[in-house]
Amino acid sequence: MPRPVDADSAATFDRIVRAAVEVLEETVPRNAISMRQVGERAGVSVGTLHYYFESKERLLEACLDGYYQDLAATAQRLLSGLANGPVPAGETAIRGAIATMYGFITQHRALIELRLVTNAMRGELAPERQHEFMGTVIQEAANVLAPHVEIDREELRLTVQLLATSIIRMALLSPGERKALTGSDDDRSIAEFVERAACRLVRP
Repeated sequence: MPRPVDADSAATFDRIVRAAVEVLEETVPRNAISMRQVGERAGVSVGTLHYYFESKERLLEACLDGYYQDLAATAQRLLSGLANGPVPAGETAIRGAIATMYGFITQHRALIELRLVTNAMRGELAPERQHEFMGTVIQEAANVLAPHVEIDREELRLTVQLLATSIIRMALLSPGERKALTGSDDDRSIAEFVERAACRLVRP
């Protein structure tokens, strides 16, 4: 069900979602939480939990609402900066935008890992998210980036998606993966590489 309008119901809805996020942050894989665990953490019965969320899948998707709100706000702030800055943007501006997104991903690690797991299980991004986050947001990003990059407009949307996917994977490397790739567990060197690689991609 969507977030209720009634204040008491909305408060219960929000309490359940906060509890679910807390539980999934402690759980690996992230989607392995149980409705019972969430009910206990939220202080509600399983019956109440199922009244608000007909399935665990719906509850997990609700956990991602806050992440998507933060993602949209961060993307809008970065795009506004590029749109209102010099054309073309210098390497410093592009690297700064990439660094911001890299940091955003590491700060939201648990929820992004949840997104990746649920995408893999479903075989696609949740249909209700596709229009906005694979359509509107990516198109807006492509429109803003077009004057700043050396990529055909026809390919720019795909390039934005490629960048997003690559940044996520690199930002979520485990310490063991970083060491296997570079011989060091230095996340800063990975972040700086991603910035340089992004600049090469958009200005070949």
